[in-house]
Amino acid sequence: MSAADRLATDGYLLLRGLLPAPAVLEVRAEVTRALAEVGWLAPGTDPVDAIPGPGFQPEQAAITDEYFTGYEAVQRLQAFHELAHDPALVTLAAALLGEDPARVLVHPRKIFRASPPGDALRTPAHQDHRLIQGTVDVLTMWIPLGDCPVELGGLAVLTGSPAGGLRPIRPAPGVGGVVIDGDLDALERDPNWRHVPMAAGDVLLFHALTVHGARPNRSDRLRLSVDFRYQRASDPVAEGSLKPHWFPRLPDHDELCRGWTSTAAVAVPDGVRVAPPFDAFDPALATPPSTLVAQ
Repeated sequence: MSAADRLATDGYLLLRGLLPAPAVLEVRAEVTRALAEVGWLAPGTDPVDAIPGPGFQPEQAAITDEYFTGYEAVQRLQAFHELAHDPALVTLAAALLGEDPARVLVHPRKIFRASPPGDALRTPAHQDHRLIQGTVDVLTMWIPLGDCPVELGGLAVLTGSPAGGLRPIRPAPGVGGVVIDGDLDALERDPNWRHVPMAAGDVLLFHALTVHGARPNRSDRLRLSVDFRYQRASDPVAEGSLKPHWFPRLPDHDELCRGWTSTAAVAVPDGVRVAPPFDAFDPALATPPSTLVAQ
C-alpha cells in the first residue's frame, strides 16, 4: 500500500527516521538553552534533559501571562522555524498533496509544545480542522524534539477517524481548550487508537479530520514537540495560520525575526488566498470534501 493510500485509509502516517536525528537534537539544544535562560528549567541540571524548574509555566486553556516569557523565547529561534522547511518534510507533503514542492505552503505559524509531567493539562481528543480552518486538506507533522518513550507520553491517533466526518466540539481544560463532544468514555475505549514510542527523527503525520490527543507524561521531564503544517498554496488558508502562534499575544514575525540571517521560513508566498473564519463550535458545520482521506 502506498503512503497516499495509507493516509487515505488510516488518516495518518508514522515515518521512522524521516529527519536526521542530529538535526532534531540540535534544535532541541537551542530550544532548551532558551528555556533555561528564562528560568523554565531546573537550576543545576543539563538543559537538554528538560527538567522543569520553578519558573516553568504550562500551556493551558486559561493561559497565563507568564507562559509567554518562555514561549516567545522559542518563537524567536530561527532554527526552530527552519526545521519545518527541511526538504524531507516538504517533499513528503508535496507527494501526498499531489503538488510541486515549490507550491506547498508551509504554515508560518509553527507551534511548540512543552508538556509537563502529569495528566491534568494534556491535549484532549479533537480534530484540527475546526481550529486551523481554511482548507480541510492540511497535513500536520507532529515531531518530538528528542526520543519520546512511552513514559514520556506523546500523541495518539484514532485510525480511520476521518471517515466519521467532522465531529462537534465543546470547551475543555487542557492544551487547545476543546474536546470532541459526545461519549468520551466510549471514545477513549475505541480499539483503533494508536500510540507508539518515537525516536528523534521520527515524524507522525495526520490529516485535519484525524482524531488525536496526547497521552499522559509519566516522566519527570518536559515532553518537547512541534506541530508543523502543510497545504497546497492554491487552497485557501486561515489568516491565523500566517501569523505567529498566539499572535497578537506574541509579536508579529517582523519582531520575532529580528536579527535572523533569513526570514524565508516565515514568509507568505504571493497570491495566497485568505479564507473567511467560521464558528468553530457550530454543531451544524458540514464536513468539507477532501482529496486526501476517505469520508
